[in-house]
Amino acid sequence: MNIYRIIHFITDLSTGGAQVSLFRLLKQLDRERFSQSVVCLYNGDGLIAEQIRSLGIPVIDLNMSNKLRLDAFWRFYRLLQEQQPLILHTWMFHANIPGRVLGRIAGIPVIISSERTMRQEGKFRQLSNRYTASLSDRIVCVSVNVAKYTEQTIHLPPEKLVVIPNGVDRNDYRNLPSKAEARRLFQLPDSALIIGAIGRMHRVKGLNILLSAFAQLAERRGSVHLLFVGEGSVRQTLIDQTHDFGLNSKVTFLAFQKDIPKLLPALDLFVSASLHEGMPNAVLEAMAAGLPVVATDVGGTPEVVQDGQTGFLVPPGEFEALAISIDKLLEDPDLRCRMGKEGKERVARYFSIEQMSQQYEQLYEQLLVEKGGQK
Repeated sequence: MNIYRIIHFITDLSTGGAQVSLFRLLKQLDRERFSQSVVCLYNGDGLIAEQIRSLGIPVIDLNMSNKLRLDAFWRFYRLLQEQQPLILHTWMFHANIPGRVLGRIAGIPVIISSERTMRQEGKFRQLSNRYTASLSDRIVCVSVNVAKYTEQTIHLPPEKLVVIPNGVDRNDYRNLPSKAEARRLFQLPDSALIIGAIGRMHRVKGLNILLSAFAQLAERRGSVHLLFVGEGSVRQTLIDQTHDFGLNSKVTFLAFQKDIPKLLPALDLFVSASLHEGMPNAVLEAMAAGLPVVATDVGGTPEVVQDGQTGFLVPPGEFEALAISIDKLLEDPDLRCRMGKEGKERVARYFSIEQMSQQYEQLYEQLLVEKGGQK
């Protein structure tokens, strides 16, 4: 059996949704059929890079320290010429565009790019995406709504679009600690009802809206606590707002955690207040751990969270609607249990890492046959 070389090209290897999904795919793909390496423009020494290297997969950092370091693209082109992979798979916007162009110049047989977000692109990004899309053989969208947006708003060719949702490794959610053990491990309150929000602390995640909703809840509920986990540009602003609300004793901030599955049992429910989403890994992970979810009805989120069954969906940007739905779950432990159970079953059925990797393998093989690269 032939082994087919793949280069995965990504903007950076900080901790984010695309990076986590890449790592999960690398871990799952059949090593007897695919030889893989990862190239990033910068930040090739972070946690995700360390995890990828632990799999025995090389990571090459092009050291693009600023936007003017165009020599990074020359190094990438030379790398493509030297390694001559059969497949170049690009993962984020700043990798998609140069990957398409340089991949074609270098004669790479199969080029696959990715669409992982929606409603976050300026006009320049949309145009550069549109005018280079023909250089890709396929464009993977992480949700049906992302695919619709990509076709209707960015005007990418529909025949090139394929939907492959993110997947969760269910093995990470076996033998988790009890609620009490998880709270002791992360030094969280023993008896409070804990609301959790985990992920990159960026404006688009709507965490300030969640904090406003929590402030409203905290006025009438004494035993409620909010946990923020992550790093990012709005972290200090959230800390300052927590102080202004007088909620320092009811809000905990934790830095990014390596082992999120061990933390999730400490929570009573999970909240995603994002203004825009492609396919939220954090929501999938919370559901895999059996947590009910309150999330905004944006992007691919309603393809994951079934309103009234595995959680509640609310309009983005409306903290009062968010507070009402959170309060419904806080009020009813049986509802939390039922929604958490149904959410866990839904992730296992539709959003497993096995399903995601199988769909990618099928796509790789299909395109290799089409391009004559499979012998």
